[in-house]
Amino acid sequence: MKLNLHMDIPGMRAFDLEMRRRLWWQICTLDVRVAEEFGREPLILEPSLRTELPLNISDMSLDPDMRELPSQQPGRSEMLFSLVRFEVSNFARRIVFSDRFCQSNGYSIMNEEQKCREVDQFRERLEKQYLSYCDKGAPLDCVAVKSSQLILANLKLAVCKPRANQNRGIPLRAGYRKACEEVLQHAHALRQYSKGRSLLWLFQTYVEWDALAYLLLDICITLSSPPSRETFTLPWEIIDETYNHWKNNADVHRGRRWDNIEVLRSQALSVIEKMRNTAQTPQTSSSCSSSRAQGQFDGMSDTTIESQQPYGSSPDSTFNQYTATAAERLGPSWLKPLDSIAQTQQPYITADRSSSEEAQAFTNTADLPGAGTVCEWSSSLIERYWEVAGQGYDESGAWHSSS
Repeated sequence: MKLNLHMDIPGMRAFDLEMRRRLWWQICTLDVRVAEEFGREPLILEPSLRTELPLNISDMSLDPDMRELPSQQPGRSEMLFSLVRFEVSNFARRIVFSDRFCQSNGYSIMNEEQKCREVDQFRERLEKQYLSYCDKGAPLDCVAVKSSQLILANLKLAVCKPRANQNRGIPLRAGYRKACEEVLQHAHALRQYSKGRSLLWLFQTYVEWDALAYLLLDICITLSSPPSRETFTLPWEIIDETYNHWKNNADVHRGRRWDNIEVLRSQALSVIEKMRNTAQTPQTSSSCSSSRAQGQFDGMSDTTIESQQPYGSSPDSTFNQYTATAAERLGPSWLKPLDSIAQTQQPYITADRSSSEEAQAFTNTADLPGAGTVCEWSSSLIERYWEVAGQGYDESGAWHSSS
């Protein structure tokens, strides 16, 4: 602050003014990133943000002896990538952190719905002002587009994520699964962009903890619970790609959070293995249940499995009967050996479940399937998830960390 980088000082040379703006906004961006990574609030407060964003101009338009800064024009420049980062991190200050932080900075206090709407509106402005001018053939421009898609998806995830202080039970939420899948897909697309690999060091600390942990827990709970009518898809390929990518990162896989990821993944694999083993063994029908399959998996959009199994019946018999019927519909390609799951692209596992019941299927650990299912369900499995993704602010603004 002694350098007054946060201020546009009157009478300063135009060139120096622009360089100071670029330096200051890099500092602000790092401040937000460090706060997100370590579960703290940014140190820089809004009253300090009194300098304008750098101009959207290329370096060739600048000269140390210039008396006035050139006028910026809409379009592509060498500053486009940096400006996108500055804009996104500045917007994140209003969305990601606690109500107390927003109040201290004079930001509006918004609920979840309002924040999601703000993210959508910000995305539209970002695309109109910057991303629409990107050249698809330029690696830096492509990284700008792909990284902004990833960060905005992460912002939406942060807004909608389950809060440990609100419900320490099952954290499943309607629609959250899709948001997690989108984060993993955007991250994968960025990593797979070979022409931009020299720039990907910027994103080496963006581990998809929340999305990966949630999807693994979702597999354990949803595939082991009594059937309903929502179409459930298991995108194992993107889950496994994400897992294998970060497993090779020494700084990531040696931490406590990664230990919990390993447990959740192992549990998810056990559920899938149980489904396969059950499907390969003829099952006798329960006296209280009836199931029927109609349509075919390939080439049909209207495929359903309906079950009238009461929730009070044996969880294991329900699970066995349900998986046998699902396997019959999905066909033998679903029954590949489990040891090939990480080497081959897996088909989506589809079953019918009620989307309206997803978020409220379980309210606490006592509602989980009991003994005799694929694993011995206990609160410890749910706690594994919260230890990975349990960071967040409560309504009072206190920080809850999973570390």
